[in-house]
Amino acid sequence: MSPVDYLEKLQTAEPGLAEDVAELASLYQRKLWHQLTLKVEDCFSKSDFNKGELPLEFYNNFINDFGHKINLLKLSQFAVHVAKHIPDAQQTVAFLQGVAEHLKEQKLPRSEQPLLFLKMHVAQQKLEMGSVQDCKVMVEEAKSELDSLADVDPSVSAAVHYVSSLYHKVKKDYAEFYRSSMLYLAFISSDSLGYDFKLPLAVDISLAALLGEGIYNFAQLLMHPIVKVLDSSPYKWLHELLECFNHGDLHQYDALCAKHATVLNAQPALVENERRLREKVTISCLINQISDLPPEQRRIPLATIAERTKLSIDGVEFLLMKALALHLIEGSIDQVSQEVSVSWVASRVLTTAQTTGLKERLDGWISRVNAISTTLEQESIGVALEVV
Repeated sequence: MSPVDYLEKLQTAEPGLAEDVAELASLYQRKLWHQLTLKVEDCFSKSDFNKGELPLEFYNNFINDFGHKINLLKLSQFAVHVAKHIPDAQQTVAFLQGVAEHLKEQKLPRSEQPLLFLKMHVAQQKLEMGSVQDCKVMVEEAKSELDSLADVDPSVSAAVHYVSSLYHKVKKDYAEFYRSSMLYLAFISSDSLGYDFKLPLAVDISLAALLGEGIYNFAQLLMHPIVKVLDSSPYKWLHELLECFNHGDLHQYDALCAKHATVLNAQPALVENERRLREKVTISCLINQISDLPPEQRRIPLATIAERTKLSIDGVEFLLMKALALHLIEGSIDQVSQEVSVSWVASRVLTTAQTTGLKERLDGWISRVNAISTTLEQESIGVALEVV
């Protein structure tokens, strides 16, 4: 059956699609491939074109005929759209792999990214089918391929990082899930995500940030629009907790734990890692305390840190050793004078409020420099007069 014959048959079987089908036939016969691509995209956005087996039939009998003549990445995106309407997982994988094989056989230029896009959706399906190891291998290969490509389309990068995040979620690797998810969000617009997808993602990323090993800065997540979805949901407490951890506010942390005890206890991962969470917010408290001080004032009495972190002197020493071991700070502890000298603090992403605070500190520094400059200028004039 030719593509035109198929469209005529479709037009008869689905009278409601007659106008769209007629336009598709006209564009196809005139070989207006770009306009035809846009029209197919428009058709797939309509519910009537996504009923039952119609998307698969439409692809096999129509799109497949001219697929090599249009943008290949767009072709792979059409294939993924169709795959989402195939109810059987095995058939979905077989369909996507068939599209990929067809592209490889044609040996068309610029097919690397479309093939990578298809590969990631196959990996996602395999993960959902329980083939975790297969997904791992495909994700590792995809990351290597991604690094070797130039001018990568954002949708391809997003696909790689999204499937990577799904794999790490299954493995309960909170830190890697967080990093992969943030990379995924860097390549898409959060406005393009539906609420039913965005909210669970925001919750998962937020929990991963709190639980992830080695994650002590939360500003990058807090500055992302996706976090705002938490405020209009039952998970507003999670946003409050992120803000608390970012500022290292132990008093607020204790208050939030008391205020939201019920919902916090309903999160098994938070309950299991209660001690780690306390340690993380305490380290964040220390880093914030040090960062808020000018470099020349970073010789700090242990008692000052103990007061802010709610620890004993011994606890403060252990905390400092932990921060030094994690390379969050550099310096030395003087146990005789009971002080710590900090020469370096790990750089952090700052929120808008923290940037404002940094500006105020810079303004103060500029004022001091100007004052010293004026004093030196006056003294130099005095010296010049004495010489004369």
